[in-house]
Amino acid sequence: MTGVSGGPRGAGSGFVSLSYLTKSFGEVAAVSHLDLDVEQGEFFSMLGPSGSGKTTVLRLIAGFETATSGNALMTTSFQEHLPVFTC
Repeated sequence: MTGVSGGPRGAGSGFVSLSYLTKSFGEVAAVSHLDLDVEQGEFFSMLGPSGSGKTTVLRLIAGFETATSGNALMTTSFQEHLPVFTC
């Protein structure tokens, strides 16, 4: 996944916010500079061919992988922005 944008809301305003998220495995960038906001209660899906980074993004959100750069954050009921896997 490369260069997907969360639209005019901008990264950081969603219930789940991915900001400039990048994950590389050696020389291979599985996810490159992903910006995405998903609002609370919003239905969201990722579609793409094998090897496009879908599972890697989910593993980054869950905390099973560590991002090379960028952030995956969730807004709590107290309006704090915490790493998703800690919520």
